[in-house]
Amino acid sequence: MTAHWGIADPAAVDGTDVEKAFAFRRAFKEMESRITLLVNLPIASLDRMQLQESLRAIGNQRTAVDT
Repeated sequence: MTAHWGIADPAAVDGTDVEKAFAFRRAFKEMESRITLLVNLPIASLDRMQLQESLRAIGNQRTAVDT
């Protein structure tokens, strides 16, 4: 089973140093949040369809980032 969780490329951000740093922080927080959700899934109790839906939901999750 696979899942693709697209995250905006922070290296592609044009702007001030602050804007660039914020883009990297946002990408880090998105990855951190999604990985946390993944490792906390009750994988043993999920059937294949439930697991696929859980992975899809994790990919659609948005993370708030401190400014």
